Amino acid sequence: ITGIEEAKIKELSKLIATHNTCIAGSWAIQRAQHGEMAYWAIINYAALLGKIGKPGQGVGFSWHYGNGGMPQGGNRTPVGMSQGRNFVKKVVPASNGQHNSYPDIKMIFNAGNNFMSHQQDTNRLIRALGKVETIVSVDVWWTAATRWADIVFPAASTLEQDDITSGGTYSNDRVYAMKKVIEPIGESLPDYEIFEGLADKLGLWAQFTDSEEKMYHIKLAYEASGAAEEVPFEEFWEKGYARMPVPAEARKWTRHGDFYEDPEANPLHTASGKIEMFCQDIADMEIDDCPGTAMWLEKHEYLGNSKPGQLHVVSPHPWFRLHSQMANSERLRALYTVQGREPVRINTQDAAERGIEDGDIVELYNDRGTVIVGAVVSDEIMPGVVSLYEGCWPQLDSKGRDNSGLVNFLTSTQRSSGLSEATTANTVLVEMRKCEDPEGPNMAYEKPPIIDDMEIAAIDEDVLGLDRLEALTEKLYADMSPGEKMFFERCTVCHAPREVTHYTQQQWKGIVPSMFERAGLDDDER
Repeated sequence: ITGIEEAKIKELSKLIATHNTCIAGSWAIQRAQHGEMAYWAIINYAALLGKIGKPGQGVGFSWHYGNGGMPQGGNRTPVGMSQGRNFVKKVVPASNGQHNSYPDIKMIFNAGNNFMSHQQDTNRLIRALGKVETIVSVDVWWTAATRWADIVFPAASTLEQDDITSGGTYSNDRVYAMKKVIEPIGESLPDYEIFEGLADKLGLWAQFTDSEEKMYHIKLAYEASGAAEEVPFEEFWEKGYARMPVPAEARKWTRHGDFYEDPEANPLHTASGKIEMFCQDIADMEIDDCPGTAMWLEKHEYLGNSKPGQLHVVSPHPWFRLHSQMANSERLRALYTVQGREPVRINTQDAAERGIEDGDIVELYNDRGTVIVGAVVSDEIMPGVVSLYEGCWPQLDSKGRDNSGLVNFLTSTQRSSGLSEATTANTVLVEMRKCEDPEGPNMAYEKPPIIDDMEIAAIDEDVLGLDRLEALTEKLYADMSPGEKMFFERCTVCHAPREVTHYTQQQWKGIVPSMFERAGLDDDER
């Protein structure tokens, strides 16, 4: 399975068992078919060895993000604007357990999301978008997604508007004033003003703005934070930041340490309250590709069942951009692209077998799509595997090939399992050949033509149904409980659901301890 010798695996196991060991599992492991199994196996292995709950040992699945020793500050952070209830309660859940019927999507409103870059099986996405009547995109940049939009709202960058943010992913020990550096360029507007204008057209200006300007909301957000107890808003805004203390005991916290010391008093959020090496609840679901305990399961496509000549593709994060952000920088692209296209790292042996030399233009292809990329021949990647960075922007030629090198034309929509239904971008096979007929340079980053002389049509408010919208809005808020109102106004959570019933009680039990602290709720409010 791994290509690692059995003796070496046994040697590593003895090292782990006889030393203080913490096992770090990167996020990439989950982005493959049966990706859950690896994490479950890591936890089970650490539990068998007695590593969990001890200082410097155990497991960590987020060392690059927040697991790296950040103390939990328990501080109140700035609140966002209240989203209120959403008219649409139905969502498309990622996980299994529901049966839903959905209408055909007629319109997509897309804000700050380069969906044409990070959706698996991009050709399938293109076919789906052909059924959508209108796509609206709000973005700072002309991206792969705005290229596919019917209406584009140019948004100002963070340097072109005032805002507020907190610092320290878990410590939350700082609040920052994000001050405007320059005026918005061209006709771009801060996103607040874009949505304010749309709300006005829909007759919802007062509900969106509370009849106030943006700085009012920034001040309100700051005064809800713990920093406001020590530093007045005016001083904070002038200085540019304010600190909040972190308790000394938080700096000595050990993950699952309380559970290790007293598992009865500090149960986990599992049905048994324990580490479930075998989960009866999952076993009872009788899901073919997700049994009740961790095990290796064969993938729908991998080198173990590949056809002759097929290669496995890995798609790591790029060095020179953040996902798809900054892909439009000519200065950065000059550092890494090959003949203007994404570089693909190829083992020397694989390249020689196909007559490919360093710097050549090559095609990677499977039954989902074809991409044209630049060859980087290297001994630093194993035979049978090629590496192509994720995140570039696409440009299709007349044959339907992506002339830029977007790996998602090759990836599939195969689910990780029938339980989690997650993406599997790291489970993909391709074939490779030298490209003999490129149709020209990569045009993915060309700027759009600007139409100066254009007639702007007036909005016919009679067809907008504003009377119905006003009645729906009034009905929506009429029976809102104090707790629900408090949640929408103060309990801003990363990856929070727009409808509270979309999370289970067990999920909320894991979320609310830190959420309540960040919101600054007292005992009665909790």
